[in-house]
Amino acid sequence: MRSDILVSVGVVDEQGPTITVPRLAGLIEGLARAYRYFEVVYVVSEGARGELDALAAQIAPLANLRIIITGESTRFYRQRLIAMSEAIGDVVALFDLDDLGVDTLVAKLGEAKDNNEIMIGWRSARHRNRWSYGLLSLASRNHITAQAARTILIPRELMNGVISRRSAALDLRFEPRIPQGRYRRFEVAGKGSTRGGFAQRYELFIEILLCGAPRYLKAYAAAGFMVMIGASLYMVYALAVVLLRKHVQEGWFSTTITQAGSTAFIAGGMSILSIALIAIYERLHGGEDRIIVDEIANTSFFDKVTDRNVELTGGGGRAFAGTPVGGPIGQLPITGEQSHDA
Repeated sequence: MRSDILVSVGVVDEQGPTITVPRLAGLIEGLARAYRYFEVVYVVSEGARGELDALAAQIAPLANLRIIITGESTRFYRQRLIAMSEAIGDVVALFDLDDLGVDTLVAKLGEAKDNNEIMIGWRSARHRNRWSYGLLSLASRNHITAQAARTILIPRELMNGVISRRSAALDLRFEPRIPQGRYRRFEVAGKGSTRGGFAQRYELFIEILLCGAPRYLKAYAAAGFMVMIGASLYMVYALAVVLLRKHVQEGWFSTTITQAGSTAFIAGGMSILSIALIAIYERLHGGEDRIIVDEIANTSFFDKVTDRNVELTGGGGRAFAGTPVGGPIGQLPITGEQSHDA
C-alpha cells in the first residue's frame, strides 16, 4: 500500500445514482487496498438528488466520497472539468466505469505519477472509421477521434496547465494538437459508455463551438473587414466612373453607392461587434452561474493515522513537536544563555 501520494478519481454520473453508487463501492474498495490516501469525486446533476436521498444508507459507509451536485443544465464535458477542478490529489483520474477495471486503474495512477506524464485511454483501431468525428476534428484544435476513451490520468504538476486553457473541457478527453505536456496512450479494452450516439456528437459539437468561439469570431471579424474594404473600393470605382465617363445610365450611381455603402456599414459594424464579443467572452470565461449547486462529502484522510512525530529512546526522550517529554514547558530547566533577557 502506497502512502506517499494522495490519489483522486473523478466519476461523472451518466446512468443514474441507482446504478452508479454500487459500482463506486467497488472502486473505493480497490483504491483502499492500494493507497492509504485517496478520494472519489462523484459529479451528478441536481435532478438526481432524489435518488441520492434514497441511497443514503448505501452512500454513508463509502469512505472518502465527495458528491458534487451540479445544475441540471450543466453539460457532460463541463461536469468532467468540474470533477478535475475539485480534485485535490497528487494525481487525478477522470474515470469511465465502463472503460477498464479498477485494478488496471490503480496501477495506472501510480504509473502516471511516477513518470509525470498524462495518460489517455485509447481504443482499438476498429473505432477509427467514424466520419462524424473526422468532421468535428476539422473544426477543433484537438484530435477528435472515436478511439479516444473517456479515462484520462493527469499528475498535479501538469493538471493546472491543462484546466487553465480555454479548451480544457476538450483537452480532458482529446489530445491537443499542440500539447502542453507529455501524453501517452494506453489501450482500453472496455466498450465505454453506451450513451446515444447522436446526442453525444451534438453535445461534443456544441463544446467545440464554445471552446473555439473567440477563434471563429476573429475569423468572422477579419472577413467582415475584407468585405468592408471591398465595398469601399467599389464606391471609389463608382465615383471614378461618374467623373471620367460622359454617359452613365441614369440611376446607376445612386444605386451603386447605396448598395456598396450599406454593405460596408453592415460588414464594418458586424466586425466591431465580433471583436467586442471576443472581449466579453474572455472576461466571462468560466463564470457560468450555479454550476455547482451543492456538495456532500464523507472525507477524512487522517482519522486512522496513529503515527507520532516523537521518538522515545531508553529512559529519556527527544521531542520533535508538541509537549516536550518530561513535563510541561514551564518545568524545563533554563540554560545560561536562555536566562538572559533579550
